[in-house]
Amino acid sequence: MDSQHKIKWTLYISLASMFIFVSVTEVGPFSSMKRLYSSYETDTHHKYVIVFDGGSTGTRIHVFTFVNNSSSGRLALENEYFEEVKPGLSNYAHKPQNAANSVLHLLDKAKAVVPPSVWIETPVALRATAGLRLLPSALSESILDAISKAFQSSPFLTDEESVAVLDGKDEGLYAWYTLNFLLGKLNEASHSALALDLGGGSTQVTFTPVELDTFIHSPKEYIVLKRIQNKTMPIYTHSYLGLGLMSARLAILHLSSDNPGSLRKDETKFKSSCIHPHVKHSWKHDMKEYIVKGRKDEKYGFKECYDKAVQFLGDVVDKPEEFRRREIYALSYYFDRSQDLGIIDKETGHITVGDFMKACRNECSGKKVKEPFLCLDCSYISALLHHGLGLHERKELQLAKRIDGIETSWGLGAAFNLLR
Repeated sequence: MDSQHKIKWTLYISLASMFIFVSVTEVGPFSSMKRLYSSYETDTHHKYVIVFDGGSTGTRIHVFTFVNNSSSGRLALENEYFEEVKPGLSNYAHKPQNAANSVLHLLDKAKAVVPPSVWIETPVALRATAGLRLLPSALSESILDAISKAFQSSPFLTDEESVAVLDGKDEGLYAWYTLNFLLGKLNEASHSALALDLGGGSTQVTFTPVELDTFIHSPKEYIVLKRIQNKTMPIYTHSYLGLGLMSARLAILHLSSDNPGSLRKDETKFKSSCIHPHVKHSWKHDMKEYIVKGRKDEKYGFKECYDKAVQFLGDVVDKPEEFRRREIYALSYYFDRSQDLGIIDKETGHITVGDFMKACRNECSGKKVKEPFLCLDCSYISALLHHGLGLHERKELQLAKRIDGIETSWGLGAAFNLLR
């Protein structure tokens, strides 16, 4: 090892030792194997966990079934039940009981999955994400209180922490854990995948850094120590509140329109260069209704909308050089909009950043409109990937909705945390 490498490794070790002062949260010392079956393992029983994802655009229930082997002490995922209802919890800001009712409807589904004999020992938890983070605290608390009371009347295991707003860092961490658990890549930091998760109100970036420059140049609060698979490792994780797809859509509509005029108290009109000239569409978001039209007097297309997205993003997104060299999985709306553009058609696939941008250009130049907001949405995602995260057009992205039939959401990571 030459002197330059020795200096780098000395710096690396010194930096790593500094993280001892960071609080360590144990996510779960569980096996990364997704199935544990054999003819001689007969002393097993099932464990169940119910996790609600209270997202900005919908509420999802995950009922996870685990197999616990008493002789090995290992816990493995057997399967998942998943269902979603819309709209998101934030849409019930002034009707909290309606929010609770939407959750109870899904909780009834769990009763058909979990055997009645173990209801009392099956934990249930709801974690709300950016939709409630963006609400005034009094409104979000009223929703959470109504759901908490509904949980307390259910036959499942609850406590005072069963219903809460999920911290953005934890949202990113749990999604990363889910992804790498399903890929079987939790044991080696350098081989684990980077998770890009794009929700409606926020977006998360999470990975295990291994390059010295990442430790030196990243904001110190972005890198924390976590306990994973009985190992302590540094994790880079950050949630950008307000950079989710729906929040960005609204901001870009403002930027691409001339002085949006109010039609009435709860309604706003936009004429946007990001919307096809022939489109007139109503859109409900955050308890308001917007009337959106294309602009007939200006050019409509990818470049105009991409430039507005870049203007919206500015330079707020951190972009370590290491991003460019890591395997990246793009989740949630990254997958959905790629599917809408027709560049993938299965539950998993791979594209380059340039593939996505090219498909978006074609969408924005077409005479036929697939979806009224598809040009705007894909222009924003293009800007987020290329300008925001600094990814080259040749950079390959893995896209995944499910892996082995399991949703690639933060729900599984949260379930493991409940079982720790």
